[in-house]
Amino acid sequence: MGLFLLGILGGIFLSLFFSFGPAFFSQIQASIHYGFRNAYPFALGVSTSDVAIVAILLLISRKIPIDQTIAILNNHWIIYLGAAVIAGFGLYTMLLKTRRATEVSESDRISPYTASIPSRFIIYLRGILLNIFNPLIWVYWTTIVAILICNDSEITIAQRYLFFGGVLSATLTMDILKCKLASLLQRLITYRFLNIFNKSVGVILITFAIFMVASTMPRFERENSQKPAQIMQEVLNTKPPTTKLFR
Repeated sequence: MGLFLLGILGGIFLSLFFSFGPAFFSQIQASIHYGFRNAYPFALGVSTSDVAIVAILLLISRKIPIDQTIAILNNHWIIYLGAAVIAGFGLYTMLLKTRRATEVSESDRISPYTASIPSRFIIYLRGILLNIFNPLIWVYWTTIVAILICNDSEITIAQRYLFFGGVLSATLTMDILKCKLASLLQRLITYRFLNIFNKSVGVILITFAIFMVASTMPRFERENSQKPAQIMQEVLNTKPPTTKLFR
């Protein structure tokens, strides 16, 4: 259980300090817009894609070196596809306008009974797609795999899954907690503010997509070409704690 508990602590730390990407902003937007009961499926979708990504990486880590995996994820076409999906979500969010009953004004506070809410399954799929088509999420989890276990032969396959079970359980719990906290703001926010907030989140997502595409430009690559290699070299030279600490 030592590895599982360490995974929980690691998941809490990662969720607090390294989870401010497109999925985070969309999750907060959905929680404020739809309320907790209708937004938590988004967190479940993000978690489902995280589980799939980690499982795939743990399987291929035995066959493909981590640096080669990073190189594959940095393929221009993969980045373009991810950027297109994120930009599409951003455009949709920008154009999203809260529907209100005719007697409700822009200055009134939000009511969950007057908002137009898609099905929970659709919201769940949004969480999956937005997360799994983000190449940086793949790089994020690949780096964690490299830092913590790929260069430690004493950690068995079962122990790897046990550790990441703790990480993923903690990140899911933290995401659901974020949904709950954000949803508490719903009744304090006016329809005018919500529409502005939707547009702001859309701009953030589109800006993120533009940055992803810009990162493939020749000048940007020349200036930063050595950084990924240096970071990965440091990762691979880092010796993680052995399982003896948990026995």
